[in-house]
Amino acid sequence: MKPDIFDRTKDSQELVYPGTRLAVTEEFLGGSGTYSTDKFIFAAVIGNVAIDVEKHEISVVPKVKTAIVPKIGDIFLGSVVNVSRQMVTVGIHVLRNKEIYPTYTLVIHVSQVSKEYLETVDEGLRLGDIIRGKIIDAKTIPLQGSLIGSQLGVVLSTCSECGGKLEKIGRNKLKCTECNFIGRRKTTIDYGSSHLEFKL
Repeated sequence: MKPDIFDRTKDSQELVYPGTRLAVTEEFLGGSGTYSTDKFIFAAVIGNVAIDVEKHEISVVPKVKTAIVPKIGDIFLGSVVNVSRQMVTVGIHVLRNKEIYPTYTLVIHVSQVSKEYLETVDEGLRLGDIIRGKIIDAKTIPLQGSLIGSQLGVVLSTCSECGGKLEKIGRNKLKCTECNFIGRRKTTIDYGSSHLEFKL
């Protein structure tokens, strides 16, 4: 007689949901992504079943990646979505070299843009700039960030006049390849590089 679907051990790679009965504790050990009672092992996350025959262990590989929680000192990549005189708002898209979704919102005060004195934020940053920064306060909403450091700042930017590509021509100076407009940004030491990851 074929065992009931709820009683049989789930197959490897089978998609399961939280609360799905996976196996009996007499036959398997519960691995990551599971929880157990006296008799049964259940899925704790949405994902695919993974069975280790040698260890007699059953696990669930999450379908959705575990959310990355920001911490002080974390390096991020993001885009400038709003600019005021004293502050910019940034949408974080990459945290600890991993793409995240949904994004976090972060603000950077003018005093945290550069070691040099800036009267207003737009002397170092503009709307749409792609920046690499560091989280300095992870307990506030929005998060607080900084661009102080040679490896932190604008990594890619476009011309505010024509939308053309900006190339670095000097320390914190960029020139448009289309209209020759020259603008200032607080750039990283590797501005324009195709390799944007940051190694601590």
